[in-house]
Amino acid sequence: MSDDVDAEVPDCRGCGICCHDASDGRVGVSAEDLVRWKREGRKDVLDGLVPGHFGVMAFPSKPDGSCVHQGTAESATDCSIYPTRAAPCRQVQAGDRECLAYRRVWFKTHGVEPGR
Repeated sequence: MSDDVDAEVPDCRGCGICCHDASDGRVGVSAEDLVRWKREGRKDVLDGLVPGHFGVMAFPSKPDGSCVHQGTAESATDCSIYPTRAAPCRQVQAGDRECLAYRRVWFKTHGVEPGR
């Protein structure tokens, strides 16, 4: 199974597996994110934050544990705020060590990629 996980890594917006590990308070946002969203006028993002772990603000999750921003009208795996996503989300890059770790856990738990 590990070979399947590592072989074909789609772009982030076509995968979204890392976005499924987002229980309330888990995806903390940085102070820089808060300033940027204020500057961008993203009251929708700022007003939706919840208290996170270690005293930072964070994204809330949906009942299934996925990030509240995962899913658009066009794609269930896409991020609705991708161009302005938080620092932790920007740090995960398609095919990097963290990405592959999320994918291995997903495959082990679910047996298939989301949407298949």
